[in-house]
Order: sequence, then structure tokens, then C-alpha cells
Amino acid sequence: MSPALDNKVWGWLLAACFTVLIGCCILTVNAHITLNEYQTTRSQDIAMMRQEIVRTSLAQSDSFRMQINNGNDQLKQYIDIQVPLKARDAIYSVSPININQTANPAITTSPNTTIKSK
Repeated sequence: MSPALDNKVWGWLLAACFTVLIGCCILTVNAHITLNEYQTTRSQDIAMMRQEIVRTSLAQSDSFRMQINNGNDQLKQYIDIQVPLKARDAIYSVSPININQTANPAITTSPNTTIKSK
């Protein structure tokens, strides 16, 4: 081979290497940008899932609290109304019986009267 042709081949080979090197740099930058976008999206998804878990947990806690409170209210109403009636019906006495409530002092009963709510 002649030296001029040899230089031309080395020149084209060097140009091809630079082209490949520039292409690899572009691919590396694109991969880095894609990885950063993935990490950002993943952290946003994790934060959103955490918020959803907290929201669901709070909603369940509120629901359970309401069920417990409703149960307590029903129990209070039973104690305030039904227990005095059952006590009045169970005890036979010549003298009137007055039962004063401790849970709800607004309701009083005696054997000759019905329950009155003030």
C-alpha cells in the first residue's frame, strides 16, 4: 500500500472511531436522563402510595370509632331505658319505686308512671 492510501484509511478509521465514541456518549447521556426520570417517578409513586395507605388507615379508624361510639350509645340507651323497666317489672312492691339514673339523670321512672324524657 502506498503511504497516501495508508493515511487515508487511518483517517477514515479515526473518523469512524470518533463517530462511535460520540454515539456512545449520546446513549450514555440519554440512559442517565431516563434513569433520573425513573427514580423521580418511582419516588412520587411511593409517596402517593404512602398517602393512600395513610388515608385508608385513617378512614378505617374513623369507621371503627363510629361503630364503637354507636355501640356505646345503644348500650347507654338500653341501660337508661330498658334496665329500669325490667327492674320495675321484676320487683313487686306495695310502695312506689323511684329509680334515679346515674348515666342519664333526666329520666326517672316509678311503677305507676311511664318513662318521661325532659
